[in-house]
Amino acid sequence: MVQIAHRSLHGRVRLRLRSLRGNAARLEQVSAALAAEPEVLSVAARRASGSLVVTVRPGLSDDALISAAEEALVAAMSGKNPSKPPQPDRTDGTHWHAKSVAEVLSHLEVDPDHGLSEGEANARLLKSGPNRLPLESGPSQAALFAEQFQTLPVALLVTSSVLSLATRSFLDAVATLSVVGMNAVLGYVTEAQAEAAIHKLMSSKTARAAALRSGIETDLSSERLVPGDVVSVRAGQQAPADIRLIGDAPLKVDESALTGETLPVAKHGEAVVTAEAPVGERPTMLHSGTIVVEGKGRGVVVSTGGRTVTAAIAGLSASAERPRAPVEVELDQFSGRLVRLTLLACGAFFGIGLMRGVSAAAIFKDALALAVASVPEGLPVVATTTMSLGLRRMERSGILVRQVGAVETLGAVQTLCLDKTGTLTQNRLSVSDVACGTGAINEPETATHRLIEAAALNNDAEAEDGEATGSSATERALMEFALARGVDVASLRHKAARTAVQERSVERPWMATSHAGRRRPLIVKGAPEAVLAMCSQYLSGGRRQRLAESARARILASNDKMAARPARVIGFAEGPASAGLSAPEGLTWLGLVGMTDPLRPGARDFVAAMHRAGLRTVMITGDQVATASAIARELGLSGEAPLRIVDAPRLGDVNPEVLSGIARQTHVFSRVTAQQKLKIVLALQASGQVVAMTGDGINDGPALKAANVGIAMGASGTDLARDVANVVIRDDELGTLVNSVAQGRAVYRNIRRALSFLITTNLSEILVSLVEAAHGPGELETPMELLWINLASDVLPGLGLALADPDDDVMMRPPRRPGEPIIAPPEFRRMLLDGTTISAAALVSHFGGLARYGPGPKTRSMTFISLSLGQLVYTLFCQRSDVRHIRPGRLLENRTLDGAVLTSAGVAMAPFAIPGLRRALGLGAIGAGATAFALGTAMLPAAAVLARRGVWLQLKEVEGRPCGTS
Repeated sequence: MVQIAHRSLHGRVRLRLRSLRGNAARLEQVSAALAAEPEVLSVAARRASGSLVVTVRPGLSDDALISAAEEALVAAMSGKNPSKPPQPDRTDGTHWHAKSVAEVLSHLEVDPDHGLSEGEANARLLKSGPNRLPLESGPSQAALFAEQFQTLPVALLVTSSVLSLATRSFLDAVATLSVVGMNAVLGYVTEAQAEAAIHKLMSSKTARAAALRSGIETDLSSERLVPGDVVSVRAGQQAPADIRLIGDAPLKVDESALTGETLPVAKHGEAVVTAEAPVGERPTMLHSGTIVVEGKGRGVVVSTGGRTVTAAIAGLSASAERPRAPVEVELDQFSGRLVRLTLLACGAFFGIGLMRGVSAAAIFKDALALAVASVPEGLPVVATTTMSLGLRRMERSGILVRQVGAVETLGAVQTLCLDKTGTLTQNRLSVSDVACGTGAINEPETATHRLIEAAALNNDAEAEDGEATGSSATERALMEFALARGVDVASLRHKAARTAVQERSVERPWMATSHAGRRRPLIVKGAPEAVLAMCSQYLSGGRRQRLAESARARILASNDKMAARPARVIGFAEGPASAGLSAPEGLTWLGLVGMTDPLRPGARDFVAAMHRAGLRTVMITGDQVATASAIARELGLSGEAPLRIVDAPRLGDVNPEVLSGIARQTHVFSRVTAQQKLKIVLALQASGQVVAMTGDGINDGPALKAANVGIAMGASGTDLARDVANVVIRDDELGTLVNSVAQGRAVYRNIRRALSFLITTNLSEILVSLVEAAHGPGELETPMELLWINLASDVLPGLGLALADPDDDVMMRPPRRPGEPIIAPPEFRRMLLDGTTISAAALVSHFGGLARYGPGPKTRSMTFISLSLGQLVYTLFCQRSDVRHIRPGRLLENRTLDGAVLTSAGVAMAPFAIPGLRRALGLGAIGAGATAFALGTAMLPAAAVLARRGVWLQLKEVEGRPCGTS
């Protein structure tokens, strides 16, 4: 992970940490940790190269230094900050779940039958603060605007404007700063609007709670709850705080937002729990944000606001840091190389001028002007505008993106980590299978009339306007099953009104109801084994048959098969009133009903599309191995490869490097906690992967925050998930994410093409200036002339290139390799060739002007026309980075680029129609013959590109191989 790149004799050591290249925040963490070592004198971070320059005391060995650096790196990649003292746990550290009810009540000094007095509650409220989850506030408007200036390309433009002021080129400075301001405003407005759209999705309702105050149950805002409040909870209610249950009233609670576990878990206050039990295995506790789906009970509030388990996970999210967008890092690195190239060119220019006898002061001023001309003014505008417009397109399709850089990062993703519950699945139960009598498992449509009626009558859910409402997910699923089979629930319940009920309990895993007006008035549903034990007959073809042992075995086999899918399985039976409500016996078995959390529509197609695009998919879920395995196989998560599953509790505290290796080979992680999700994402990033994470729950928050792209569900997700994610799917439709990845890839490809064009054309200007300086005094273009060429031929054509539609094959290729430079060496060689061609054509016009007019404004006019228009016509050929893929018949299909080129040509030629502007640029009026000559030379670069295309075609024909024209 850490290598020594260089060591001097004076105790200076350069450490290379490639995994942190461009990640300033984590480099600073490692730097601060090393600086605290007694043998280390100083540490300086180098973000662009991912290295640290360390000065050490004599005697510190390389091994010891590397060991210390690796320890700091592991801590940083685990989300810890070694430069700060360990942060205290946001909870108060008391193991409330393991204490007895008497101990909890004594500790909180509360009478369970009286509750707190208003005075005591108000005093505690002043001490504990409002019961409110501390969400991240996000950047202020001023900080959001300031962020637009914190890139190296923008710094180059600011430096360029300072140089212009130093050479008294005030118009140059104003024009350059205008470009910087336009870029900042565009980025700020785009991100601010996206932030506002995401916050509109956040819940604005204040929850209510029923608390016992001075012996009277009082309805109050949940924000007023304090530790010690005795509260009542019921089905359909979200737990308003961390609550220790009191009494043995059974509850079923949906903890999926906190743990990722799909099925509701049983809760009751008298359970015995160890202090070390994880959050998902605490039956005595209701944690803030979880939902009671069945039953009602009482509890005492033990933690509120920032001290709840939910707040602890939110704190873990706050400590995680998102890496910079890959394109931002690459543009910074490229800008650094551009600075070095510019300094080299200016140095050569200065040296040539001195050798030609030009005074040092004069040539220095011209060298500064050349440096200004060498900076591509369009670079930050093109990059920001391209990503901003990509963000707009995504917003129209239902994807909200917080930062413009995340648009391109979506296209760079290599590994997609998927939360299961609520993301891949709908986080609701639906009847998927039935087995009537002792028959085989079939589709729900094959259910018998008696079984469907039983599902509607022995049910606490309601049917309103054809939809199931209220009660638990299980009850609603059974009611929807009956409604879908055409049952008129209101009429049925009127004819067979419920007369008595025996509720389910911990010791009694079934529910019994009796009904008036039925021949078999007693209906029982519950755990199949328990219900089957009450039966002596089964229904087959409308007739009751004796339930022999062989029939029982077939029923239990069907139950096991359904449960292995996995599904939640319910057994149904009916009987006469004489069977008894409290301990029924002699019942008639009706059948089994299996319920699953169905996949979201299009989830399987979404995974297949990601695989075609070369992305690896990893499911990270809190569900059990069997559930996770079944869903992964249904999704085709591993493609053609064998499915590899790792049960997270077996990982323990594995070394981050080992976890990184495991994560690269695993398709599914089951029973994962919020902390483990974060570690898995960090481990994948440490291996060099660009990682996206999808999620909707509280337990997804830390991983969403740390991922390169955190993708939250907008419709069904929690506020915490939306708060920390930088991408939100407004309607939860995964299919829209496929288009967003395509847009992200198109953005990057278009930025590369625009950047290639900008650098090629600026390179041509540098080459022209160098040749003019070498040839003779008085031949140089004026600084204002070069700036006008840059503004006319850079910004609009660059935008035209950057706004091209995605290529047809954009989602059929793998993502780009990590660390791949935005301009590869072969591409730079092509840019050098094309830049030389453009400059050569301009120099032909220049020397033609010298022969006709001599040095001066008229010759500059001919050079200006040839250079600016030559660059603009060349723009059409930059729609493909490889000359072999250019199709001349399609050069004018990009209407945006066509309009940009025509507009820019008009701007470029404006000085010849405006005398005052022409004089300001140092140009002169020329005749028709000279204009025609300059226009002809402007066409030479395009002709050269087409000639190269023709030569390539000829070579392919000679070789006898087909000529791809894609």
